Amino acid sequence: MDWDKRYKNNDKPWDKGAATPVLKELISNTPQFFQPQFSALIPGCGIGHDIALLEEHGLATTGLDISQEAIRIAKQTYPKLKTTWLHEDIFNIKSHPIQYDLIWEHTCYCAIPPQLRSLYVDQIHKLMKPKAYFAGVFFIDTGQPPDTGPPFSTSIEDIIKNFERKFTLSWEAKPQTSYPGRENREHAMIWQKN
Repeated sequence: MDWDKRYKNNDKPWDKGAATPVLKELISNTPQFFQPQFSALIPGCGIGHDIALLEEHGLATTGLDISQEAIRIAKQTYPKLKTTWLHEDIFNIKSHPIQYDLIWEHTCYCAIPPQLRSLYVDQIHKLMKPKAYFAGVFFIDTGQPPDTGPPFSTSIEDIIKNFERKFTLSWEAKPQTSYPGRENREHAMIWQKN
């Protein structure tokens, strides 16, 4: 997938122009996982809407994306953010050995092929402090066959299988809010690093 080309051609149906309502819901309902002193990494950050919301709530944010174009647009869209921006591949991070209190997942897990999901879990585990949290909203039903994407559908069972090797499930729920068109198609989970 040529993500730079997608951004340059404005071919980004995943970008709804604002932070996911699920993140607002989680910050409101589970604030213990989004504390202002936390450092947060957002892989697959795109244009940075979720980053802006996390920073608004006091978290020190780092946005990571494989697309240089996404990061360029993010910096233009949110010029006042204090975010550290990383143009890196989540599977081959070289420049930033910092470990984080929180990793926020919104669109990265569904963008990678299903056969790489366990490797994704291994990678994020390395980027987290002991007892850190991984919070995410997962696209359970993309409306496409399981191996068609991105976005690639997943299941709650698949998520549990991939994460329980290295994390303990702290909280989960079906979101009460979603982008229009994603109602009843997402699932929110918060995991703690073992």
